[in-house]
Amino acid sequence: MKLLFGMEHPVVVVALFLTGSGRQILENSYREQNCINLESGQRGFIQLAKREEPGEPLVIYGKVIDLKTNQPIQNASLFLYQTDSLGIYNAAGGPDDQARIRGTIQTNESGCFKINTILPGDYPGQKNSRHLHYIINANGYKELKSLLFFKGFTTENITSEGPLAVVDIKKEKNGNWIGSINMRLERSNSSIR
Repeated sequence: MKLLFGMEHPVVVVALFLTGSGRQILENSYREQNCINLESGQRGFIQLAKREEPGEPLVIYGKVIDLKTNQPIQNASLFLYQTDSLGIYNAAGGPDDQARIRGTIQTNESGCFKINTILPGDYPGQKNSRHLHYIINANGYKELKSLLFFKGFTTENITSEGPLAVVDIKKEKNGNWIGSINMRLERSNSSIR
């Protein structure tokens, strides 16, 4: 037994590691990267703002996961809406949830979503009010209706405590803003086993 784990057989040790928990770590890491790699036409991807929409490009990606188990939730529905770069939902007026920039996507089999849009504008005459509205529904879970704010574009009193979410976005060399966040859903009482 001493020779098996000694320096004479390092390949065996690596093989044992990869067949145990190491493989799980590698698989989880791959799945996390998979969310950012979603493209047009794939489940979980949405081009929320048209490509020609004026404004700074923004990409938000992540997963919808179970609050208690941290397991991904596939087929969760995300309804999203936001203002344009000038802070206007709809030039013709009407309810905010009928915004010109809006859409719905379903998470993929890994619970992933990727939103391509623009950085929403501040409401006219206000500062640090940029946000994205979202409503998430999944079978067996309570509806989650909230706002997604962007770190650096909010007032100090806005935090991720409570129903609000704040995502840290970074500007890439190409000028695009990018950030990731996991959205957690709580099971409904009727789905507790």
